[in-house]
Amino acid sequence: MSMVSTFDRAPAGLLCPIEIRTKTEHLAMGHYMGVLQRLKWIKEKGRFAAYPVGFDQQQRYASIWPNPGRTGSWAWNAIWDGWFSSSGVAESKQAAADAATEAWWSLVMAPIPRDVEHEITVLVARAPVMPPPNSLLNEERDYLVRLNRALALLYAAELRSEQLPPPIKNLMETLSSELYRRRISGV
Repeated sequence: MSMVSTFDRAPAGLLCPIEIRTKTEHLAMGHYMGVLQRLKWIKEKGRFAAYPVGFDQQQRYASIWPNPGRTGSWAWNAIWDGWFSSSGVAESKQAAADAATEAWWSLVMAPIPRDVEHEITVLVARAPVMPPPNSLLNEERDYLVRLNRALALLYAAELRSEQLPPPIKNLMETLSSELYRRRISGV
C-alpha cells in the first residue's frame, strides 16, 4: 500500500494529516469516489481528534489515543450520536488514524436513520395546509398504514360525522386506494 503522507511527522499541536491510500487502491477497495479525504486531526488533551462535520463536536467526531491496556498500541473511534459508533485498537498511531478514517467514511455512507414517528407526525400536522410529498406512495406498506391510522385517530370525530376537511379526505382516500391496490396485486 503506498502512502501519501505520515501522521507521525506532523508537529504536535498542529493539524496532523494522516496517511491515505492512492486512488487506485481505494477504487480496488470499492471507494468509487476516489481517494478518501484525510481527516484533520487536532491534538487535544490525551488524544487526537478530528471533526469532519465541523460543528456539534461532542456528537460527531473521530479520535485516537494511546491504549492504556497495551503499551505501544492505540485505540480509535468514529462516532455520530444517533447514527453510528465504531471503535477498535491498532498497533500504531498511524494504524489507528487509518482505521478511524476508514470507519468514518464507510459509516457516513450508510443510510441515514429515519425517525418515522416524527415524519408521520409532521405529515399529519401539515396535511390540512400542505400536500404530502410526491414520494409518499413509494413508502413501505407499514408506513402508509401508520399514517392512515394517525389521520383516522386525529380526525375520528370528523370521520364519524362525514365532515373531513377536503385535504384530509383526499389524503386518506389516496392512502386507502394505494393500500387496497397493493393488497389486491400482492405487492
